[in-house]
Amino acid sequence: MTTTPPNTSPGTDRRWIVVAVLGCAAFVALGAWAYGLFDGMIDLRVYRLGGSVLLDRASLYDAQLPGSGLPFTYPPFAAIAMVPLAVVPWGVALVVWTTISVLCIALIWRAALPADAWTLVPAQWRDRRIVVLAALTVLSLLLEPVWQTIQFGQINLLLTAMILLDLVRPVNAKWRGFWVGVTIGVKLTPLPFLAFLLITKQWRAFRNAVLGLLATMAIGFAVVPHQSWEYWTVVIRNANRVGGLAYTANQSFMGFLSRLGDEASWVQPVWFLLSAIFGLAVLWLARKYWLADERVTAISVMALAVLYASPVSWSHHWVWIIPLGISLIRAVHREWGRTPALVTGVLWYGLFVLRSIWWVPFRDGRELSWTFWQSIPGNSHLILGMLAFLALAYTSRSLPKQPAA
Repeated sequence: MTTTPPNTSPGTDRRWIVVAVLGCAAFVALGAWAYGLFDGMIDLRVYRLGGSVLLDRASLYDAQLPGSGLPFTYPPFAAIAMVPLAVVPWGVALVVWTTISVLCIALIWRAALPADAWTLVPAQWRDRRIVVLAALTVLSLLLEPVWQTIQFGQINLLLTAMILLDLVRPVNAKWRGFWVGVTIGVKLTPLPFLAFLLITKQWRAFRNAVLGLLATMAIGFAVVPHQSWEYWTVVIRNANRVGGLAYTANQSFMGFLSRLGDEASWVQPVWFLLSAIFGLAVLWLARKYWLADERVTAISVMALAVLYASPVSWSHHWVWIIPLGISLIRAVHREWGRTPALVTGVLWYGLFVLRSIWWVPFRDGRELSWTFWQSIPGNSHLILGMLAFLALAYTSRSLPKQPAA
């Protein structure tokens, strides 16, 4: 079965977009009042710092955010892209950025939900898909990775939406893959998607992705040549620049191993070995689902390689749990039926609502003294992601044997 979103009329499209935008505005107003978002959103402040530093012609990778000391850790193109947010008042930047992020939640749900997903919805709601999408968007704010992204003003929802919307397009779509390359030029973490395009023989998309990445690098060198050289030769190799690797929010192989061994000499080679083995397994499974025309599942599985293998995968990077959860529900439904699929969906999203990684002692190195039982909630994103990978690998045996046309 394909994962093509349900067909809707242009009028329906316009209505759900209006609903989403109005919902965003209401959320921003409520959040600013109830949670003091205008005083937080530290990552949005760092993005604006990057834009401001470029406007002031200062050193991008020596600058630090006043009051926190946080540096700008992204490629120069990201700072260039953030200039518009740097020139507007803080309140305007907050509203615009949060609205974009919440709208991206709706776009991710809409792109990831296949046509047959609506068979799991009660019959009386199947003609009210706009309401269902709006409800899913609002409920998604309860998910730990999504709320962390909103609270910090992070860019993860936008990058996830760009990758997903780009790769679910028809394979002959013009410039398909280009936006994947742009996301790499903004934040390096999507880089493994280039390997995914190669292993699935999406040659044109791979070419376009490389062109997209090279375009961002070219813009960076054209605008700030010296700082671009510094980033691509020095800054890119400093993983510790983004924070402590053992911090509980780092839900990656490196985070897990650092919490076990801190700075022991075995951590780095074991991380490399685990990442290589898991990366190859992910490529095998992603290719298998892609050839079965399960595009969203293939893309979501590939995202697991990004999350596990990256030296730093903060919990807000895990917004991929939205399409991954849909893929998991579909796989369970195909293998065992509707009721187990519904239970799987409730458990998957419900466990991320619990935010268990924050139940245990954290910061100031307290992660290094976790007991075995504390390490379970403390590494819960990693555990759930691995369970999802194993379930998708097991159910992949029932996929069509012949490659999709």
